[in-house]
Amino acid sequence: MTADDFRIMQLQADMPRNEELQNRSYPFAETALPIGPDPAWQKEMGSAGNSKAPIVTFDGQNSPYYPPDANGVAGPNHYMQTINSVYSIYSKTGTLMAGPTNLNLLFTGVTGATCNDGDPIILYDEQADRWMVAEFSICGANDYMLVAVSQTNDPTGAWHKYSFDVADMPDYEKFGIWQDGYYMATNNSSGKDIYVFERSQMLIGGTAQMVGFDNPWRPSTIDGFVCVPPVDNDGAFAPAGSPGLFVAFNDDAIGGGSDQLWIYALAVNWTTPASSTFARTQQLSVAAFDSNFGNNWDNIKQPGTTNELDAIPMVVMNAPQYRNFGTYQTMLLCHTVDVDNTDHAGIRWYELRKTASTWSVRQQGTYAPDAHSRWMGSINLNGFGEIGLGYSISSSTLNPGIRYCGQSSTAYATGAGVLDVTESVITAGAYSQTGYNRWGDYSGICVDPTNDYTFWYTNQYMGTSDARKTRIASFQIGAGPASPEPTNHAANFSGHCITLNWAEATGAVLPTGYLVRMSNISFSNCATPLDGTEVLDDASNKNVAYGVGNTVFGGLEPNTVYYFKIFGYTGSGTSIDYKTDGTVQQISLEAK
Repeated sequence: MTADDFRIMQLQADMPRNEELQNRSYPFAETALPIGPDPAWQKEMGSAGNSKAPIVTFDGQNSPYYPPDANGVAGPNHYMQTINSVYSIYSKTGTLMAGPTNLNLLFTGVTGATCNDGDPIILYDEQADRWMVAEFSICGANDYMLVAVSQTNDPTGAWHKYSFDVADMPDYEKFGIWQDGYYMATNNSSGKDIYVFERSQMLIGGTAQMVGFDNPWRPSTIDGFVCVPPVDNDGAFAPAGSPGLFVAFNDDAIGGGSDQLWIYALAVNWTTPASSTFARTQQLSVAAFDSNFGNNWDNIKQPGTTNELDAIPMVVMNAPQYRNFGTYQTMLLCHTVDVDNTDHAGIRWYELRKTASTWSVRQQGTYAPDAHSRWMGSINLNGFGEIGLGYSISSSTLNPGIRYCGQSSTAYATGAGVLDVTESVITAGAYSQTGYNRWGDYSGICVDPTNDYTFWYTNQYMGTSDARKTRIASFQIGAGPASPEPTNHAANFSGHCITLNWAEATGAVLPTGYLVRMSNISFSNCATPLDGTEVLDDASNKNVAYGVGNTVFGGLEPNTVYYFKIFGYTGSGTSIDYKTDGTVQQISLEAK
């Protein structure tokens, strides 16, 4: 990305977006629960004593936008981060492998790709070993969702590219991977907001279908901002034929009724798309919560400024997670709440469990262990029964920073709703955001697919002059899974061996290496090798690079005489040229 590209992004970033959504109201606040503090409030930090500092932590990309929309995901060998409106690809030690690159260039050639409008999403499809990236395109007469799927597990390589004509305006899109599709939800005022794209075709670059629905069960939000995000399937897929899932919450202060989680199911039929169905399938009562931070985006306090930050209290945060453990299925999600009616933000989180036909709340809690506000959460469960939660933190005495905590496998087994792992710091904030009140809009946590144990997290923090910076970190909650034992034992375990040493050849042409041949019969059985026919290593032959000067033959019979010859050579394969004329060095030794 050139300096001119960045200046263009800065000009675009200075144009306010969604200003009409900052006016919130809570028509049922007088009768809403809770009356008093949050009933699920965890007021003390975990003390399990197994907290760990980040394994890897490094700066991600800077964004000129308010907000930067930082999210990212780990694959087998890379970490890919997307922000408004660029992407970068890193090694897992933080080395930049590609980028920063304007995100729309990933979609070059499809309709709408000349626009670089943002709201990026990146996911790793571990069952297919592929990456999926999306952003919206809203600069033309029609609005499009741009989606790309990598052709291999290397995100620096080629991608299959798609453009889907979706309902205006496809704001704040969220994606989830499911066996039969890439599922998506958007924030729009009217028209279709629930979608699924044909995953099987997109993985091979085929012509992909799309199915969409106008959700009649959208939670009331008053300000018009609502997104019912799909659930992202990590690990083993849901049982065959399971519909794709979506989840949202109802705050009784806004929509009336009671505080609930709403679960939705989309059953897609790719043979007859018109037969696909979408419905709200469950309404789960939860501990009462309060998402009322006032009627605008001025919610989270910072030191040294009167500017406050948006808590984004209206939606489930990126990305609700599904896992299938065979005998049971789980769902993890979180959102931001006010724990004591003072704009003191905490993170309400839930684990839902399904063992038969319906979901139930297994555990829930609200993490706010001190006077600081915590928000912009992202939560995941790894394959070893441990929960990782990353978030922003700020208060009137603490600059916005990035932290994480979690639940140990021991606490997870009890399901008591307590994050017992002590909080750790990814980035200690040094500056407050003074230029605008929008923050986030979302962050991203994931579980490393290579071990199903390590968590990766990325979020926003502030630099000098109101620079919107991002940080990427990996961390573990517990001691880590035991390493698997080796498949087989060592072979030819013996004390009977012969070590050979030699002085390196000299001259105008130096050898590439040496072939050392062995026989237990005679020197003549150490056959002279033929030029153009490379002899490979085995029990009686060893290739040794020039400069090493020694080799060992093991597994020998005791009290047996062995015969050795050494041949220098240049080249390899069919071009190998052995030195066979003159006096070939040879030696006989007895194995003791």
